[in-house]
Amino acid sequence: MRTRTFSVLALLLAALLAASGCGKKSQAPEESQPASDSAESTALDIRSDRTPEGVTNHFFGAFFSGKDSEAWSYLTEEAQQATKDSFEAQASDTIRWNVTKVDRDNSNAYVYINVSDLNDAGDVTSEELIFALRNEQDKWGVAGFSAGDMIVNFEEKVLETVSNSEVSARVSQNPAGGTAK
Repeated sequence: MRTRTFSVLALLLAALLAASGCGKKSQAPEESQPASDSAESTALDIRSDRTPEGVTNHFFGAFFSGKDSEAWSYLTEEAQQATKDSFEAQASDTIRWNVTKVDRDNSNAYVYINVSDLNDAGDVTSEELIFALRNEQDKWGVAGFSAGDMIVNFEEKVLETVSNSEVSARVSQNPAGGTAK
């Protein structure tokens, strides 16, 4: 396991670009829609800023529209404190995402999101990210996320590279993906 400290922008971009490539073509963004192929899943409310899936969708939309303060407002209070001097959104018109599933565990939630972008060759690549959210004073906030073998903990400004089995175990133990406090 390797642990590094980066700026929040570097963390997010490193994970997303490694997961899906970087886009070169310019296209108008499409509206993100919840997946509807699972009969057992309940309807996802991605439009509300009061649900974990909605907060994740709004965070993603603000971040990739280059709206620093709006994206930052969707972080947990601890993540906001940790990133107040280094948070910077990144505008992209090629990123596409789809919230597919939400698992809740008391005041923690895990939002699964399929992210697609263009790689250097212009081909569409996709990766599933798992966002970890925490409910603080009746408000959901993003604490971190995992992408492939990387865990990004906004609260501690840490990027860890771990095995896929460690990602699953860590995400189920702590919503920020880091070590339990």
